[in-house]
Amino acid sequence: MSHLGDIPVTVLQAGADAAPHGRALLVELETLLRDLVEQGHEGSIDLRSLPLSPGDLAFLEQHLGQGEVTAEVSALGPSTVQETAIHGVWWVRHYNSNDEVMAEFLEITQCPDIIRAHPADVRDSLEELRAKLVELD
Repeated sequence: MSHLGDIPVTVLQAGADAAPHGRALLVELETLLRDLVEQGHEGSIDLRSLPLSPGDLAFLEQHLGQGEVTAEVSALGPSTVQETAIHGVWWVRHYNSNDEVMAEFLEITQCPDIIRAHPADVRDSLEELRAKLVELD
């Protein structure tokens, strides 16, 4: 019978070695942000499609930080949009009804599509506002 003390334990440091994919993602973000700045090309990284560990996600959260803008969206389920401290990089999470993250993206853009008003909605609102103005006359 083995004893608990016989089990080998390896301690990982909290640096980049503990988050091997985190640094690679920062390099990818630099490329995508450069493309946004120089060519106006937007990009996105689907974090759920990558083999990321909790350490990788914590590394990204630490190094990207939080920016000035946070939005909650209720469309086909709850979503959060958080600007990171790196302007132009947004952390977007989509949740199910149990508050579990179902999709998670880093979006490289001036403004994520999920918080932009859809042109058809804006047209409809213009008509609604015009109708209200007619009622006031």
